[in-house]
Amino acid sequence: LGLPCALSATTLDFRHEYADTTRIHKDRIAIIQSFANGIGFYVDASVKSGGVNSEQDKFLSDLVTNAVEMGLSYNYQLNQNISLQPGIIFESGSDTAIYKPYLRAQYRFDNGLYLAGRYRYDYARKTQDGSDDEKTNRLDGYIGYNFNSARVEYNYTQMYSDALKYDNKKTNYEHNVAFSYRINEMFTPYIEVGNVAVNKNSDARQTRYRVGLQYHF
Repeated sequence: LGLPCALSATTLDFRHEYADTTRIHKDRIAIIQSFANGIGFYVDASVKSGGVNSEQDKFLSDLVTNAVEMGLSYNYQLNQNISLQPGIIFESGSDTAIYKPYLRAQYRFDNGLYLAGRYRYDYARKTQDGSDDEKTNRLDGYIGYNFNSARVEYNYTQMYSDALKYDNKKTNYEHNVAFSYRINEMFTPYIEVGNVAVNKNSDARQTRYRVGLQYHF
């Protein structure tokens, strides 16, 4: 969940994910740090389980490493309503390293509504012999609303790649809805529901569920 932290703040974020067709569980823990000067970074690690033969739906069964990810960004406030955020994300898996530079622009209305767009270029470097690198242009659109202690956000993603992504095509798309509620200064639970592709060779879609908890230091 792309929730900005308070200035000069540290957040510990735990998230569980489940996809209802592949029946794979994923668990991620992240450390998120933001500074008053606009610089922010995070480091996270994730594991996955289930989804394999008779082990489907079995949480923490056949547990393997999923990925390690690091991100660095700078939030530039043009005025009270408009902000720009350039950044880069690096993800490392068992046989792939992915570099993800991006630029996000956001307009925040005075009533709590906000609109945002992001362009991200994903360059996936494959380490296995015979595997081609992948290049993907990713466009994200966001609309959200901030209440006093809660936030709701819808995110649409469109992808254009040089490799197959969905339905034997080099394009893909995703929908995601997120809701968070800050209970107090320390705890913010959140939930997300997304519509994502099952695999690159099928037109099947699946629902992705996420539930998480942020602890603010």
